[in-house]
Amino acid sequence: MKQIDELIKRPVKVGRISFVNVDPVYYGIDHGLKPPWIDIVSAPPSVLNKMLSTGELDISPVSSVAYTEHADEWIVLPDLCIACSGDVMSVVLVSKYPFNELHDKNVILTDESASAAKLLKLFFLIKKITPVFQEESIKDSHNIYKKPDAFLVIGDTALEKKWGMDYKYIWDLGKMWKEMTGLPFVFSIWAVGKNFADRQPDIVSSVSSLFALSKKTGMEKIGEIAKSCSKKITKDTDFCISYYEKLCYDLGPLQISGLNTFFDALVNAEMIQNKINLSFFKQTSH
Repeated sequence: MKQIDELIKRPVKVGRISFVNVDPVYYGIDHGLKPPWIDIVSAPPSVLNKMLSTGELDISPVSSVAYTEHADEWIVLPDLCIACSGDVMSVVLVSKYPFNELHDKNVILTDESASAAKLLKLFFLIKKITPVFQEESIKDSHNIYKKPDAFLVIGDTALEKKWGMDYKYIWDLGKMWKEMTGLPFVFSIWAVGKNFADRQPDIVSSVSSLFALSKKTGMEKIGEIAKSCSKKITKDTDFCISYYEKLCYDLGPLQISGLNTFFDALVNAEMIQNKINLSFFKQTSH
């Protein structure tokens, strides 16, 4: 680590999603593995996307959709993502009406996740349903102006609230994607700016290795993480264990296939213009 310390000119800014879903990935970092030359910045996914694009962060989890907008500027860290293969629990559409009856209805999209919003719009487009979209910060159904016909909610807020008490229909977007494609859905990946990676490949390799070790440690401590999660979102530990069991943090062949299928679907639906090719960071030996 001394060699890396000598390379550091300023703290390396590393993003962290401000939801419980990433706690297993950051467990080791939270419990003694974080070196002094890393600063962790916690924020919702959409904020992290912007911060990486403006250079305020060097490495960060980003929405998979944000990668389509910055594929020429960002490189993907290997074997790290937030994905599901079926129910995800923390990305849901809550509605007064059946999905097919949401044409011309008001649908509020959370302003916290680009991937979830784009995925939902893709579902509507495929089914030829055209709601009236509006973007807003959603903490619960009572803080939304003129209680909408339906709204997309993510993260801890989606997990905490009993949405079924006020809304008859709840759709899990992870489950909808799996039913449509048979593949996992990747909500977030970890990316690094190409310029930073070119200038500091050894530092990026160190951070990538740190994440791998931190994630490995976290996966061995899911019971402990679930207890902490239960205090944060006021759910019991078994609920939190069930939630973490539905998430996948390994960006393997199936997840990459799901990611590429999503990107291709966006191109086919003319929601993005160009075919997206994933560009992965190659570890250095340091």
